[in-house]
Amino acid sequence: MIKRIVAKSVDWAGRYPVIVLMLALATIVASWSYASRLELRTDLLELLPRDSEGFKAFEHQLGRVGGGADLIVVVESPDRAANERFIDAMSAKLDATMAEHKACVAACKDDASCRATRCGPDLIAYTETGTKDVRKFFQDNKWLYADLKDLEDADNTLDHQIAIGSGLVSDLTADEPPAPAPAGSAAKPPAAAAPGAEKPAAPPKEEKKPALGLDQYRDRWQQRANKNDDFPTGYFATPDGRMLGLRIISKTAGMGDANGEALLRMVEKMVAEVNPHAFHPEMQAGLAGAIANATEERQSIMSDAAWATGMALVLILAGLVVFFRSFWSLIIIILPAFVGIGAAYSFAMATYGYVNTSGAFLGAIILGNGINYPIVLLARYREFRARGLPPDQARRDAVWNAFRAELVGASVGGIAYGSLVITNFRGFSQFGLIGFVGMLLVWLSMIPTVPALIVVLEWIQEKLPPWLRDPAPRIQSDGSRGPVMRIIADVTERRPWIFVGAAAVLCAVTAWKLPSYLHDPWEYNFDRLGSRGSKSSGAGSWSTKAEHVFGGKMNIAGALMLADSPEQVPMLKEQIFKNDAADPQGKLIADITTVDDLLPGNAEEQKKKLEVLERIRDRLTPAVLASMQEDERKRVLEVKPPEDLAPVAAKDLPALLRRRFEESNGTLGTVFYVKPQNISLSDGYIALRIAKTTDNVKLPNGTVVQTASRSTIFAEIIHAMERDGPLATGASFLAVCLVVLVATSSFRGFIVVIGSLVMGVLWTIGGAALIDMKLNFLNFIALPITFGIGSEYPFNVFDRSRLLGGDVTSAVKRTGGAVALCSYTTTVGYGALLFNDNQALQSFGKLAMSGEILCLVAALLVLPSILHIWRQKKGEEAPVAREAAG
Repeated sequence: MIKRIVAKSVDWAGRYPVIVLMLALATIVASWSYASRLELRTDLLELLPRDSEGFKAFEHQLGRVGGGADLIVVVESPDRAANERFIDAMSAKLDATMAEHKACVAACKDDASCRATRCGPDLIAYTETGTKDVRKFFQDNKWLYADLKDLEDADNTLDHQIAIGSGLVSDLTADEPPAPAPAGSAAKPPAAAAPGAEKPAAPPKEEKKPALGLDQYRDRWQQRANKNDDFPTGYFATPDGRMLGLRIISKTAGMGDANGEALLRMVEKMVAEVNPHAFHPEMQAGLAGAIANATEERQSIMSDAAWATGMALVLILAGLVVFFRSFWSLIIIILPAFVGIGAAYSFAMATYGYVNTSGAFLGAIILGNGINYPIVLLARYREFRARGLPPDQARRDAVWNAFRAELVGASVGGIAYGSLVITNFRGFSQFGLIGFVGMLLVWLSMIPTVPALIVVLEWIQEKLPPWLRDPAPRIQSDGSRGPVMRIIADVTERRPWIFVGAAAVLCAVTAWKLPSYLHDPWEYNFDRLGSRGSKSSGAGSWSTKAEHVFGGKMNIAGALMLADSPEQVPMLKEQIFKNDAADPQGKLIADITTVDDLLPGNAEEQKKKLEVLERIRDRLTPAVLASMQEDERKRVLEVKPPEDLAPVAAKDLPALLRRRFEESNGTLGTVFYVKPQNISLSDGYIALRIAKTTDNVKLPNGTVVQTASRSTIFAEIIHAMERDGPLATGASFLAVCLVVLVATSSFRGFIVVIGSLVMGVLWTIGGAALIDMKLNFLNFIALPITFGIGSEYPFNVFDRSRLLGGDVTSAVKRTGGAVALCSYTTTVGYGALLFNDNQALQSFGKLAMSGEILCLVAALLVLPSILHIWRQKKGEEAPVAREAAG
């Protein structure tokens, strides 16, 4: 029944090829147009399962503090004054832009369509252009930031100095004669001290000091006020003034989204309009921060994906032309793949609306994998035509002859991708589901489109001059297409033990390294997973300069975290320190900054300070000040507390500081910052320890507070790989075994096909172990895919030998070339990843390519050798090739 259905489908496509092709082209145009709106998100957060505790905590935090991603403008020149003028000009332009947008929104009132069309998105939350307000705030309140004991000492010193000045206390440093003895009294010599008696303690020395002794306090209080302001000029600048910056805080999360890119382009345009060279000929300006880095990473991946996919397409086309000796064959083979690619990305658009990093290169991979089916089909058709069958029968028999192999190939290919769908890790599941849809659509579209294309292109060629037509299909008398497969087929038949022995030795060498490698194969250095080029150029280099300007200053550095209420913050702080102290590998947390750390003490402490300051102010009466020299009076007045000095609350802090501790709705005091010690946050081991210390903190009363940081993301990725990686690989392998067992319907077929596959995978993982290639959240995908795609090649060889009555040699000669071409195109598809600047994608390409090549070697050299030895052990004679066309 299946054979009849397939035959009727092929015949119908041959009778109505134009209808089939019009439908296929319409599908391609519609699907590719729809998928063109697909967004690429490169943030690691997009890889995590949505139900993981880390993701929920991080998403909960984002929902409360908003996007908050920053875009930093950095300017560099040898002239500090010129740099400051540029920052002023940029600040004025940003203020004007925000005011214009605000006015536009006000004019539109509640009309959402008006705001969307006329005003555009609201991109900027606020800007930070300098610390002038911060400096003024601490200057105005420097008295409150002094230590209480220091204030009391100053009060005592002032009291004594005023007493000395008024004559109530003698100035012991003054040069005064001793007072005369009273009249009539005789001077008595001093009494001798009793032996062993201690001399009486000398009275404390009272001396008159300049400025009533307040100079030392004035200087100390000034220093304490300045310690909260790392930028004495009022600009964000390096100490030498060579680099200055300003921060734009956006309303986006900075994950490479469209609004982030729109803000980046808007600010780039502003920088160009302000024109750095107009301020100094050597001045350069660049953009840094989360938005610039995410946008550049996204654009780099998109650019590399487009370029590499184009390169893969060229190399694949070249391989097809060489193999088939036909330019027309390209259309036949490529069209179904284009249907699958368009369908895959349209499915992604409809289901997700975006793809994460792992899905960026799926187009090249589907192209490389998907054209395996039409390659095998076209190769069978041309072989049957070379054997003298008429076109309609050759089409029908080629499809049915290859149907089992193609069906198994589609099944194991679908399994390869489908095994990733059962995982929760979106870096795996999204890639698997999109790839599964793409491969399925390639296979489904192949049966009608390939026969239809063959009919149309053969009709077109009949109208063309001979030199534009394909050469007539030809095969050798032994069924081979060329010398390479003939040599491989003959040598594996004559010397099978050589290949089996070499394979065994290679298995032993690679297996020796595997136990220690598989104990912990994961990549923990996250510096090896991102963009390599951006670290030395572009946003990465400007971010390094921005770090010189801003890094760790204004007493706020570290990972932002949230409490449920301000009252929880002290308890969270204490508990995190306790968790850190319990880490058996040592402490990681250097400090935890809360909004209270920026205040001059709690309400009670400030009340006591104000009482002392009031006494100091009362002592400095007009009479006391009038008795002093002018220069001393000026210094004392700098210390005299103002009468309007009042307690400082968190809401009184300058906006530059206060905003860092506010939620989107204005709630103040729930935000705090956990600052790690001087350690590498890109170290996965460190990330796991920090996450254990700071994530979802449980308070002594049993309350669990959802806390998260970027270390949470790294830790969740590692946990997901440890959990879902083996699950996907095991599922893929078991499902492939089941399909092969059913498809081969023989113990020998199952053993040789699965054995060949296992050898290829063993060599792949063993090779990775030998060169110490660690597994990460992207390259691990290569393993379950290799189980699926890699099993196609040995099954094709075995199935062709079955059709030839067990003639393995003829099977290799006839189908080995097509199998090698399939592997070549798939390898090239993976090879597109090598051109990407993203190191994780590069490692994916390397591991997948090695798996493809090694599985091909096992299929063409080891599997035939095992079948020859098996036959010799059973005493079977070499069969003569006898394959029915149908």
